[in-house]
Amino acid sequence: MKVLFTLSGWPTHFFMMTPLAWALRVAGHEVRIAAPPGCVGAVVGAGLPAVVVGDDIDFVALQQQTLEHEAPGHDRPGNPEELDEFMHRDGAAEVLGTWLDATFARTDELVRFSRAWRPDLVVTDSGMCEGGIVAAHVIGVPAVRHLVTTDIMGSVHGDELLEQMPDYRRRFEAYGLTPRSDPAQLTVDPCPPSMQPPPSPSRRQMRHVPYNGPGALPAWALEAPVRPRVAVSWGTMTARTTGPSRFAVPRVLEALSVLDVEVVLTIARGQRDLLGALPANVRLLEHFPLHQLMPTTSVMVHQGGASSVLTAAAHGVPQLHIPFLSQQIDDSAAHVSTGAGRSLHVDEADVESIRREVVALLDEPAHRAAAARLRREIDAQPTPVEIAGLLTQLAS
Repeated sequence: MKVLFTLSGWPTHFFMMTPLAWALRVAGHEVRIAAPPGCVGAVVGAGLPAVVVGDDIDFVALQQQTLEHEAPGHDRPGNPEELDEFMHRDGAAEVLGTWLDATFARTDELVRFSRAWRPDLVVTDSGMCEGGIVAAHVIGVPAVRHLVTTDIMGSVHGDELLEQMPDYRRRFEAYGLTPRSDPAQLTVDPCPPSMQPPPSPSRRQMRHVPYNGPGALPAWALEAPVRPRVAVSWGTMTARTTGPSRFAVPRVLEALSVLDVEVVLTIARGQRDLLGALPANVRLLEHFPLHQLMPTTSVMVHQGGASSVLTAAAHGVPQLHIPFLSQQIDDSAAHVSTGAGRSLHVDEADVESIRREVVALLDEPAHRAAAARLRREIDAQPTPVEIAGLLTQLAS
């Protein structure tokens, strides 16, 4: 069959969808990845065929517009009651409208390409590329949502949330569609069940297979470290979104500089300028895929991004989260609830508290035991190959 993946433009989202795309490809299906220009490099780097559809959307700028709603106590709505309360806040309707405009922005182009290529199935990036779901309905094929984070979609409250969301259904009606309840027939979820709200019958769990892009592993990283290895990362977008004042990596490195550990810092393009001189116990890897480092890592410190959370969790690594954005706060809280991690809000994370939390993760066996349990839970979920088989049945 022919399967179309539609991307929002966040490369990390695509990385989390890559294992399923490859599972379908090796099963003999024809796969195309409809991507905006800024995501084409990530697709091609994964060895998959990209089709440029639409223009780039500056999600960083959009995120910056919503930062005032991302402060502590302004968590994203997780059920219909919370949505109703959220919608009564000043500016909330405008924020939701802005995000809806972004997630439906490339709908015309996706519909046009789908009519020309005629896929048998459309898999779309979480709630960030709803135009792909519209395109699937227009040509009359199943729409599948691929989650990339903790999310209410595919849960027992998901349908109610969409029913209450203002202006959501109008985007479908513009194409002569009248969707009822959730317009995605299936939601594929790579998050372990213990980190998600209770699922609806339309959600299917899938084992998270870590992939953070291509890269070459240095020889030293293949060897077991003499001292405990602490990996530090700050994602690819957080520093650009929240600004230098919330770039906590210098604080983290100072906190770790006096511990008997080896620190491996992985940074994205443009982040080196935000660092001063590095402590003696720090190794630096630029533009390096995190999943290659995890097998030899004892503790992971990061900003709470979903990709980092699940990559470390799939390897049984305890984690310290230092989040700020609401989705990071949600993902961090979900992971901490399993016992496999600890969390400090970035505005409260000083050098002493960071050091204290890392020492606890290194020294307390309960965290390692919980991380091992979470890894076993992830390993027990159906593989991308199994989900590819399920999608084949759905399309048939």
